Amino acid sequence: MSERILGVGVLGFGFMGRMHTYAYRTIPLHYDPAPGRFALRAVCTAHAATAEAAKQAGGFDRCTTDPRAVIEADDVDIVHVCTPNQAHLDALRLAVAAGRHIYVDKPVTASLAEADALAGLLPGYRGVAQVALQNRFLPATMKAKRLVDEGFIGPVSHFRAAYLHGGSIDPDKAVNWKSTAAAGGGVIRDLGSHVLDLLDWLIGPFAAVHCASRIWSRQRPSLDRPGERMTIDVEDAAVMLLRSADGAIGSVEASKIATGSEDELRFEIHGRHGAMRFNLMQPNYLEVFDGRLPDGDLGGRHGWQQIACVQRYPVPDGGRLKLPSPKNAIGWTRAHVHAIYCFLRSVAGAGPASPSLSDGLRLQRVLEAVRESAGRGAWVDLPQR
Repeated sequence: MSERILGVGVLGFGFMGRMHTYAYRTIPLHYDPAPGRFALRAVCTAHAATAEAAKQAGGFDRCTTDPRAVIEADDVDIVHVCTPNQAHLDALRLAVAAGRHIYVDKPVTASLAEADALAGLLPGYRGVAQVALQNRFLPATMKAKRLVDEGFIGPVSHFRAAYLHGGSIDPDKAVNWKSTAAAGGGVIRDLGSHVLDLLDWLIGPFAAVHCASRIWSRQRPSLDRPGERMTIDVEDAAVMLLRSADGAIGSVEASKIATGSEDELRFEIHGRHGAMRFNLMQPNYLEVFDGRLPDGDLGGRHGWQQIACVQRYPVPDGGRLKLPSPKNAIGWTRAHVHAIYCFLRSVAGAGPASPSLSDGLRLQRVLEAVRESAGRGAWVDLPQR
């Protein structure tokens, strides 16, 4: 791995900006060796006071309110785009033009038109770019992918999946840009992106979608403008039917009004030879069913099995995992750390980044097709890989 120090710049220091910064601070403690050397050079937020606070909290060299001052800085090699969706395209334009490596939150853009505009900028881009879809980077989902690729399930017959939150069930809860179409909000783009990407990665691509959606409360208090109410024009819940080219069918739900749910991403996949299921609220285990094991007296060996994936990540080439123990219970932040670790390995030349920016743009087109289906109440064809 290269010994050159890579400068990192972070745009936005809200929930995700903090998470990405945390990953950089902890990667050298988790992996030995770390995937190269890097330094937190600059952080950008909308206001001087929050920028200074981000600099102090994250341990950055400097702070700014101007994204260009981060992206075009001579000592910044990697740009993390952690801003609201509607600000992604402008930052990505600059980062692509500057030849920076890019790590961007999902969804990549706020609309289909923006996705098309970004795609037009990518020919000739030579940087490494990855989309933050961290649910691919849990040992349990990585194990699921390996088993699917090895033929454990066989041809898929049908499936079901969901990503459920309950935080918007109160109709008077204050909301922000995530509840506006113009800013790229709505549960399809927010939670749907994760569950659709995970399914596509495991058993896709899918050929067509039929979606129904609901806005739970048409008026809500504004989080950004206290005392005002805002009109909600994007969905709080969506139910999708998906169909693959070979006839596999399944259902997918995305909701922020699922009372009693915390962060419940789950899937269950059935095939000719076996089945598997996973729930993010029980992330240490992947459950599998091998339909080829013999039945018989007292059940033979038929039945669901729990695989204790826990934190058994693959050991880095020529190195080892230092923290935590493979037996320690895993959490949400750990998947983000491993996702950024894999991104940095790609930057250092260890192979292509995945999910790539091109993958993210195809996912964006899937999300917009789902929203089109919900608007039309009809089946809509999905883009293929």
